[in-house]
Formats: sequence, structure tokens, C-alpha cells
Amino acid sequence: MSRPTRVVHVITTLTTGGAERQLELLVERSGAQSRTLCLYEGGPVADAMRRRGHHVDVLGMAGWRKPLAIARLARELRRLRPDVVHVHLLAAQLWGIPAARLAGVPVVVSSEHSLMADSIEGRPLTAWLRRVYTGLEALTDHTVAVSATTADRLVAWGVARSRISVIDNGIDLDAVRPRAGDRERVRAELGVPEGSTAVVVVGRLDPVKRVDEVLRALAPRLLAGGHVLLVAGAGSLRPGLESLAGELGIAPAVRWLGARDDVPAVLAAADVLLSASRDETFGLAVLEAVAGGLPSVFVQCPALEELGTLPEGVARADGGGPEALSAALDDLTARGLHRRPAPAAVVERYDARRTAAAVDALYADQLVHDRRSSRRAH
Repeated sequence: MSRPTRVVHVITTLTTGGAERQLELLVERSGAQSRTLCLYEGGPVADAMRRRGHHVDVLGMAGWRKPLAIARLARELRRLRPDVVHVHLLAAQLWGIPAARLAGVPVVVSSEHSLMADSIEGRPLTAWLRRVYTGLEALTDHTVAVSATTADRLVAWGVARSRISVIDNGIDLDAVRPRAGDRERVRAELGVPEGSTAVVVVGRLDPVKRVDEVLRALAPRLLAGGHVLLVAGAGSLRPGLESLAGELGIAPAVRWLGARDDVPAVLAAADVLLSASRDETFGLAVLEAVAGGLPSVFVQCPALEELGTLPEGVARADGGGPEALSAALDDLTARGLHRRPAPAAVVERYDARRTAAAVDALYADQLVHDRRSSRRAH
């Protein structure tokens, strides 16, 4: 009987975020023998993975240690002797790909989670960054795009389509289903008045998420009463957003939740999700809300757009400004802000088990290709 494929995942941190949670789901469901190396720091996702018995090592290579990252990673990879190194996010690509090649790892795979139309992980898409990115990509065996939209952006940036596989992000369908008692418990914890409509925003507080537009769109409703806004996420923009809420006179109706490790419970407490981001690679927060049956308004969500037909209980705010967000929320409210079953198309396409199986198949295919190439070279 053949042994499992040995895979080392390399990522910057395992705090919170879509890429981090995707790695967690992949490791949990993959048939490979996995180990994860965090370049900078661990965090809640790392802690959760360890509790379930997965190997997570934090290398602490931030600050002055960064110049040593490639050499240290290469030594670690020589010790671990993986069949595959799988890198996630830009810094991990920068250090992890050269280290894997120096260590003689047979197959190197890179997942692209965060390539936007004009930025990557908050960095503008400059000509210099493009040269660095495509140079690193040439050292890999294959790139995984988390959506067809991401694949198109990679091709436009100079990556050959033949070197890209679209493997959709996955969701834990069991975790996103509302649990009995969550709604009442969380609403009581957050002081949501009985009978109020709770609108929720989920995501980091940075410019791409455009939470300021949500505040402006909801201001008339929040001022009139009967609505509460729940903001689940942390980030550097929070002080400015709190000031804006004060200027708009809506501060008493906004609950700043910070980063939560119980997002499904927060979604259970809400009546509708509102996402103003117009530059997404996948739209995980929106997809999880929809899979949990929560009515949702979004500006951009490739995961839903690629289905062709939007599920019932979902509205798109074309244009994305406060007026468009408000109009889409009006439309959805008229249709009824009630829970619906998880859409069959979402369940079929985005189950995390399907994602993990596709990644495992990619590893196997690349290893076969590597063995054939080795024989030819010999």
C-alpha cells in the first residue's frame, strides 16, 4: 500500500482571514499527510488546527529575521522531505518558493487567494511587482486560482492559462448552518432589541471592504429605529469608521464586534448580510451567509456570479454606492427577510470536501508529471 502524499503548507500567519480558513479546511479534509509552516505568527486558526491534532509550526521570521527566511525554510524543508510544498499568499510565495527549490522539493504549488483588479493583498499592481510575481510563478509547477475570476486576472497579469487550475474555495456546510439557540444567545449578548432587523457586515476593516459605504447606506434606517448594524471584523480603519458613525448620528445602533471566532453564530443572529466590497477574488463571507440561508446583499461575489443564476434570497447592488446598496436591501426586504434552505447549486459546488479532493488530485497529477520528467532527464 502506498504511503500518503507528504505536503508542507507555507503561509504568512494563521490569525484570521479567508486564505487562512481555507488552509484549515483543506488540511482537515485532505488525504495528504500535512504539516503547516507559519512564517510570522500563529493565531486563532493555528490554535484550532493544533487542537484537532494537526502539525503547525510558527517560525517567527518577521522583522530583522526576514532576510534569513529562505535559508531557514530550505533547511526545514530538507529535514521534512515533503513531496509537495503548497504556498499561500504573497510573502509565503516570496520566501517559500525559492526555499522549496533550494531544498529539492519535487513539486511546488501556489494558491492565489488575493489578486484583485488593481491590487494584491493591499499592494498596488506595479510593473515591478508583476515581474517579481511572474518570476516566482515560473519556479512553481502549478498555480491554483480560487475562482474563475482569479484565473482570468492571473492570465491578464502574464501567467499562462495552461499553468493554472481553478479549484474553488470550499465551505464547511455543517458549520455555517444555524444552531438552535445561537440567534437568541448572540442577540441578547449584543443588546439587539427584540423585533429589530439586524444587518451584519463580516470582514476585515480595510478600504477594499468599504464599510463606510454600508454606514452611509444604512444611516436612514438606523436613525429611524428598528434596525441594528453588527460589524464583525477588525482592522486599522475601525477608529475612523467609529468617528463616521458618530458624525452620521448612528453610533448607538452600531455594534463593533471585532474579530470573532464564532462567525456562524453571529450570522444566525442576523436578518440580512450586507457586503459593499467591489473587489473580491471569491466572496467567502457572502457565500457562507447564503449557504446558511441568510438573505444577502452584495456588490461583488465571484462565487455566486459564477453560478449563472443568483439563488433566492440574494440581491446584487449594481454600482455599489450607498443608493445602490439601499435599493438592493429594499428589494430583498420586499421579498422577505426569512431564512431559506441552502441553495442546491452552492452545496454541490462549494462543499469543502470537493475542494480538498480536487487539490489532492492536483498533487497526484503533478507528482506523476514530476516522475515522468525525472525519467526523461535521467
